[in-house]
Amino acid sequence: MRTEKYVDIESPFTGGRVKEISDCERKEFRKEWYDVHVRYYVCEDTGEQFTSGEQDELWTNELYGQYRVRHGIPFPDEIKKIRQDYGLNYGQMSKILGFGINQYAQYENGQVPSESNGKIILAIKDNPSLMLKMLDGAKESFPPKEYEKIRESILLSQTRVKQDDFSVILFYGNTKRSILNGFGEKNVAKLKEMVGYIICALQEVGPTKLNKLMFYSDFYNYKLYGRSISGLEYRAIQYGPVPLHYATIYDNIEGITKRIFISHNISSSTLSCRPVTPAELEANEISTINFVLEKLGSLSVAEIVDLSHREEGWIKYSANHEIIPYSEAFGLGLA
Repeated sequence: MRTEKYVDIESPFTGGRVKEISDCERKEFRKEWYDVHVRYYVCEDTGEQFTSGEQDELWTNELYGQYRVRHGIPFPDEIKKIRQDYGLNYGQMSKILGFGINQYAQYENGQVPSESNGKIILAIKDNPSLMLKMLDGAKESFPPKEYEKIRESILLSQTRVKQDDFSVILFYGNTKRSILNGFGEKNVAKLKEMVGYIICALQEVGPTKLNKLMFYSDFYNYKLYGRSISGLEYRAIQYGPVPLHYATIYDNIEGITKRIFISHNISSSTLSCRPVTPAELEANEISTINFVLEKLGSLSVAEIVDLSHREEGWIKYSANHEIIPYSEAFGLGLA
């Protein structure tokens, strides 16, 4: 749905008033069409359009996310993890897979692989035997000592401890990258920081309110940038949107303390957390969380639950307790 609002910036063309337009448009990428959300500015005096980097990031992230999911192409963080699991550098990966010299590094930095290259990268994930075959095919590209070192690293990958694999299943279950988790990365360290950061900001908070602050932070970040922060899915239940496995997540983050108390013969709990110094959270993600905390942090549990019940995403999906797709972020009632 198209919306327009005046914003507090001057037109670069005339110095006059500017409107921000939010809309949904069809964009072409590699001869295919995708529906994506767009935001752009319009000079009221001239009618000329212009955009910010943040606005461009929104629709490109959403577009590339849809393309990757449609064609089974891994995301940049997944591409990086595959390389790290084999203990190799960019150049070695590119030579083994038959890519251009800087190609693998570009894929890790966000360039979308062709469908064929994406399938090759996905095929070698957790598949050392295939990786060894591909290394043998590229044997002449390496000096003998480097070849032997690479071969040894690939063999070691079979016993190398994978990054937080158990925690990924514990926190995320078997969810797949899609619009249902905002195309977000399954990054356990980032998720822990996000939860801890919100708790620390409020000093003490109950799970119900924390669930809503997580929801608004993730969905508002998607509205701005086309990507969630936590990579979590949210279910619409009686008391508003909640992350899947939220109790398991909160109970398994180091540094969080749960205080249980009895009120009116009902057992309740609050969470507190030792100070968090963000290392995984990006600057724009911290900015998003801070904005949500500023707007909603002082609300009571009843007030924030009531606010979430007015969200179109909750209204649409609460009857059957369904997962709320992040496309509902664009109707979010958060100015």
